[in-house]
Amino acid sequence: MAMKKNHLFLTLLFSAVALLSCHDKTKTLLTKKWDCVRIENLTPLDKHFATPQDSIATARAEAALQTLVWTFNTDNSYSCSISSGTTTQGTYEISEDEKSLILVPVTKNNINRYIITVLSENELILTSTGIALPVIMHFRPH
Repeated sequence: MAMKKNHLFLTLLFSAVALLSCHDKTKTLLTKKWDCVRIENLTPLDKHFATPQDSIATARAEAALQTLVWTFNTDNSYSCSISSGTTTQGTYEISEDEKSLILVPVTKNNINRYIITVLSENELILTSTGIALPVIMHFRPH
């Protein structure tokens, strides 16, 4: 009986360690400075009423976002800067299934959720959630 309890305990322990080590690997890969290199789907949602001004505004927004730099730290803090000026700071969480990134700014006025489409040593791709046409952001290490 004691042998079964020890076996069950060891199985649970190894499972917990495996889950935590995967989460640590995801956090380790994320923890660095990331430069945005490409944005997809940053267009007016209603193209039927798009004006030349909408097109210009979209082009300017896309150009600004391509100077976007996100820095994720080991203490679960993050900062976001555009053109070398910090625009947002806060904390981040990685979901238990490691498929979502949740950003909570210091102001707590909005929480942004992104699907982690790709995360490797050299690439991060995030997809926005909660909108009809998700924005896809491609990042490379700084």
